[in-house]
Amino acid sequence: MPIAHLPGVNLAYEDLGPRDAPPLVLLHGATETFRVSWKRLIEPLARCYRVIGVDLRGHGGSSNPAGALDLRQMADDVAALLDHLSLVRAHIVGFSGGGSTALFFGVRHGARARSLVLLSNNFERDEARRGRDFWSPDAIRARDALWLKGMAAWHTVPAETLLGWWEAEDRLRPAFTPDELATLHLPVLVIGGDRDPIVPLDQSVRLYRALPQGRLAILPGVGHGAPHRAPALLEQLLVAFIDDVEAAADTPSDALRDHATPDEDTDTPRPTAAALDAATPS
Repeated sequence: MPIAHLPGVNLAYEDLGPRDAPPLVLLHGATETFRVSWKRLIEPLARCYRVIGVDLRGHGGSSNPAGALDLRQMADDVAALLDHLSLVRAHIVGFSGGGSTALFFGVRHGARARSLVLLSNNFERDEARRGRDFWSPDAIRARDALWLKGMAAWHTVPAETLLGWWEAEDRLRPAFTPDELATLHLPVLVIGGDRDPIVPLDQSVRLYRALPQGRLAILPGVGHGAPHRAPALLEQLLVAFIDDVEAAADTPSDALRDHATPDEDTDTPRPTAAALDAATPS
């Protein structure tokens, strides 16, 4: 993966798909990487969009000079990566911890986000994982040894170090306030699984209700791993939502505007049907 040498961090990233397509940033879940979280969706999404996949700081091939994780800092890293790629705005999609990072991105860099997709993430202090030894290496070894083995292969830092960073981050992460969420005047799709043991369904519903332009999709029979367990349905939802946002925009996407020449046709119609409604499970 290429390395972006940014202020205070080096981020490993991939830049895939047509350069003149709407840019789409994919943020992975906690302790995973871009390729681990999104492997089943990279190819189909890169046919439609310019996919920017990043290993968040401390994960995969990215550095972490701070020696700790703060999702606000990680959101700022994403904004710096957009600068590095000369992208003004992008659709930001995040899963789990990446979803919370995307939400911080929206609050801190809202003008840079064409839309947000928040998949399986908390917006309040995390109660679901408390008292479960969720980040304990020994507990993970007992309940999900493959997860621990995967971390050893995916990252340059020891799994115990990465888990310690996330445990500390969980304790310190501030909850989003209603006033902060009310500032997000952009399209936001909240996606939750109705069998998610980590992010209770009411978290997704209350987050959706707090957003001025929120939309909600509940995945039936899906737990906390939608990109792994329901990739086809998730792809349908993402494409329908992003294309709907693009079609509703008053001007072409920033990617097209930035790269188009005067004689290029940037007014080619995009799908305008209410595909999102058709794609959302009832």
